[in-house]
Amino acid sequence: KLKVAKPNEFDLVFKLQIPYYESIVVSRDPQIPGNVLLDLSRVLELLAIDSREDRRRVRKLLLQLVDGGNLLIVDKLRHWLQSLFSRALNRMEHKFEVEGSMSQLRYKTCGPAHTIFVDGQLEYSVDFVPAIRLEARQHVLPSDPSVFFICSELPYWDAIPKPLKTPFPVASPSFRSSFYDAEKEMLRDKHRNCRDAIKLMKKFRDVKTNLSHLKSYYIKTLFLWKIRHTRKSYWQKPLTVILIDMFDELTECLRQGRIAFFWDPELNMLDVLSGDQVTELYRCVRGILETLR
Repeated sequence: KLKVAKPNEFDLVFKLQIPYYESIVVSRDPQIPGNVLLDLSRVLELLAIDSREDRRRVRKLLLQLVDGGNLLIVDKLRHWLQSLFSRALNRMEHKFEVEGSMSQLRYKTCGPAHTIFVDGQLEYSVDFVPAIRLEARQHVLPSDPSVFFICSELPYWDAIPKPLKTPFPVASPSFRSSFYDAEKEMLRDKHRNCRDAIKLMKKFRDVKTNLSHLKSYYIKTLFLWKIRHTRKSYWQKPLTVILIDMFDELTECLRQGRIAFFWDPELNMLDVLSGDQVTELYRCVRGILETLR
């Protein structure tokens, strides 16, 4: 029976629903595969004729978060959210009490996440990841992946304000498209061995100090591709067979230096790593595979 250590890291996606969000004009970023641009021109027009006071305040805020072409800017949105987190923590004096036990709170940002570290009787961290809600009809996916999104019958998807990794700040309007709930649906009806194999691969990753760059989403993506290319009966094979197969596929991906983003295969998710980092991952994963065999 699969056993996983007590968790101390949590992810929480919180949805940002812009008024009249169905009027956002979404387009693929021609420069960055997997990313989208959000044009709020029509949203701002509709808010301008909306007499409700809260909508006027929203319009005033959005005008501070867009560029001259009314494209929503990632860093402006992130900095606004950062100010809200900092303000809330300052009001709490960076601490909270539960049943007489005091815990201290620390805050930092990393990528799209706003992370709260809790130091007290229990020590854990929570990554709060913002996501802009968009309608299903607004998706701009390539044709092949869109089939899996359509089959999920979900009415929405999200755009994540993931900052670009550059040596200097840029006013980027490029948001990463996210189909977390569609991925959840793809995995939901699979045999238990599929879900257990994912957990075991993460467990192998966590006990190896030189696999810190192997993100959970890389592992999850491998399984999404496997689901796409195999029959459902495959997941009824013994867990050990599936685990070896998937480590074999991960090893090959690392040897080639490429893990394609499921929703836009033009994006190589390993591009954010250096050649040395990918090589180190390859050597370590290959060692795990040889041990399993």
